[in-house]
Amino acid sequence: MTEHPTMHPMTDFNPSEPAVLHDRASDQIVTWIGDEADDFRRSSRARADGSVAWREYVFDGWGNVMGG
Repeated sequence: MTEHPTMHPMTDFNPSEPAVLHDRASDQIVTWIGDEADDFRRSSRARADGSVAWREYVFDGWGNVMGG
């Protein structure tokens, strides 16, 4: 998981809710609006290090859209 203090572990991520996600592959923040929640649930893969691989992304933490 990312060491950024405002990021939550991916085990607590609800793909139906808006969030910001940290993509380890590009070291970028991705805005998530929840419109791809079904695909995320079907095709994402949890990794041993706590991150989640989905499409070209490797998400290692998430945060609320408004922070916290």
